[in-house]
Amino acid sequence: MPDLFTLPDLPLLRARVTYRMLEATTLPPYKGALLRGGFGYAFQRAACPARCWGHSEQCRSTQICPYRWIFETPHPPDVPHFHDLQDVPRPFVIEPPLDHKRAYAAGDSLEFGLILIGRGIDYLPYFLVGFEELGKAGLGRDHAKPKLERVEVLEPLRPIGRPIYQDGRLLDTGELPTLSVADLVTQAAALPADLRLTLRTPLRLKARGAFLEQFDLPALIQATCWRLAALTAFHASPWQTDYRPLVAAAHQVRLDNPQIQWVDWERTSTRGAQPRPMTLGGMIGTVTLREVPPTVALILLIGSQIHVGKACVFGHGWVEVSGDLRHT
Repeated sequence: MPDLFTLPDLPLLRARVTYRMLEATTLPPYKGALLRGGFGYAFQRAACPARCWGHSEQCRSTQICPYRWIFETPHPPDVPHFHDLQDVPRPFVIEPPLDHKRAYAAGDSLEFGLILIGRGIDYLPYFLVGFEELGKAGLGRDHAKPKLERVEVLEPLRPIGRPIYQDGRLLDTGELPTLSVADLVTQAAALPADLRLTLRTPLRLKARGAFLEQFDLPALIQATCWRLAALTAFHASPWQTDYRPLVAAAHQVRLDNPQIQWVDWERTSTRGAQPRPMTLGGMIGTVTLREVPPTVALILLIGSQIHVGKACVFGHGWVEVSGDLRHT
């Protein structure tokens, strides 16, 4: 693989979270915002004194608390190229279930993924308590109560793992099985030149101030590199590289049999004085990529681990890369 750039040592931890519903309810088909919206409040109640709840800007502590590290990460003074960034990337992603199930009976399970990124891994215990508190607060309009039943940490690039939390008890975790994005080089080198790319959740990419409604591979590569640089700047050791050669290489890839469409997805934002509806649409579907350079394949693999584009924290921008073209 040509040495166009050096990858950062950005660790990732993947987990699987399981709730058990204690009562029947109806939940929205896409649950990313449902889980993320309530979780922010629950995390703050787990990490901060009551006087700070909903008023973190008035915190009198001279040290930055876990809540502010995760949700209001300060700008590092030695990274001037991100000094005006308003929407700092959060060091976690909630991967919602993809089944779009709505009706839940008492006893049904609700399972979803969690990705912790960089220094976000250090706050794993706060995430566990935050999900406990979210269950006590309830989900959806009915505030139906689920019980946090189980949390497993997953082996890198595998769907199997070991429990670290079970029925209210923290278990001995030992060494956490993290993956560094630099570890993906070997996997990328083993991929064939023709790949199948699946947009599993809405992909929201901006170019020249507008959201793209047609799939654009160079824009996806650029957005992935930008997100990687931003995550390392705020949550790891800063990574700066010229990724223009990668974007140029993506222009040479041929797109075959694109089956991608724009879908609209609505949520209600509770930030501010009054709740307001928001539309967070994006592209979903599949496309075959022909003659993909190994470096471009590597960036796509990184994107599959960290998510790409806007609203990643809700689970948007979940891409999947495969060398299996039997279904294209």
